[in-house]
Order: sequence, then C-alpha cells, then structure tokens
Amino acid sequence: MVREILGLFLKDVRTEWRNKQAISSIALYLFSIILVLYYALVRIDRMIWSGVLWLVLIFLAINTITVSFSRDVKHRHWYFYTLTHPLSVYFSKAVYNLILLLVLDTLAVLLLGLFFNIPVVDWPLFMITMFLCTSAISLILTFVSLISAKTGDQPVLMTILSTPLLFPVLMSGSRLCLVSLRLIQDSNYFKDLLAIVAINMITFALTVFLFPILWRD
Repeated sequence: MVREILGLFLKDVRTEWRNKQAISSIALYLFSIILVLYYALVRIDRMIWSGVLWLVLIFLAINTITVSFSRDVKHRHWYFYTLTHPLSVYFSKAVYNLILLLVLDTLAVLLLGLFFNIPVVDWPLFMITMFLCTSAISLILTFVSLISAKTGDQPVLMTILSTPLLFPVLMSGSRLCLVSLRLIQDSNYFKDLLAIVAINMITFALTVFLFPILWRD
C-alpha cells in the first residue's frame, strides 16, 4: 500500500505541476487578501492578527481541497478502482493536501509578517498547533471532498458538511494560537493539544472505515 500511496501522490504532484493555474490562482488569492487587509487596516494588533490568520487559512483550505476528487471521480474512478486500494487513494490525497496546506500556511505567515508583523512569542507551540490543525483540516476536508464529488461537485454541500466538523479544530487551534502569542495565559493548554490529536485520530479511524464504502459506491 505504501508504494501505491507514493505513486498516487507523485501523480498528483505531476498533475498540479503541469497545470500551474490552480497553484498560481491560490497564491494570487492569498496575496490579494493580505494586500487588501494591509490597505484597509494599515496596522493590526495581535488579537486581530490571530483572527486574520485563521480566516485566511480556513478559506484557503476549503478552496484548495474542494476539487481533490473532481477529476478522479468523473474520469478515473473505475481505473483507480481496479488498480489500487481505496485507502491508498485517500491517503495519497490527504498527504498531498497536508503538504500543500503547510506550504500555504507558511506563505500566509510570511506575508502577514511582510505587511504587518509576526507577533508570535512561543514558536514551538505555534508550529505544533499549526501542524496538528492543518493535519486535521486535511483529513476532514479530503473526506468531505469525496462526498461533494460524488454528489456532483456542489460547493455549498462542501461548506455545509465541513463547517461543523472543522469547528472544534478551529476552537482549540485559535485558543492555542492566542497562548503562543501570549494574549492569554493558560497553563492547561495541553488539553487543547490533546483535543486536536484526538480529533485527528477519530477522523483517521472513521475515514479508514467509511472511505472504501463511499469510493466503491
């Protein structure tokens, strides 16, 4: 299965590299948001910086992962169905989306630092929080994108299904981000870290069980 996951992952990388419009549009979208915020706000305090970061990241994640299975479900579903295990397809997409979101997260933080500043104090906590939250977002949205693709690529359905699932991740992640910025003092922030880890594990277990059923449908 590892070889299948690697092969599918490299296929996605080559596909996106040939079609640079998708990546370029996402990068332009990110730059435009930060630029508009700069001209609209000029200066932002640490509390607003945290909120802006999470808003930018969640919109980027939804817009990026929405089309994960569009081409595969429409044109290559039975081809992959006969050659690979369904979980190989899911994990290759989830890993690809995770890496892409981590790159976009880093780019978003750098652009915010370029136009405003980076008020992070506790960098280890900030980086762990971003990685755990991004992995949870990738697992959840990758699974939801298959459901959306199976129903005809309806963006509204993607938003409706993903919002309640992402809400606990955003709640814990934003609180940990505020702790890393020293905006709040919370000695029990490990509970939020454990909550995000638990969400990752539950999402992983559910997708291992449900994804093959949906993929074969």
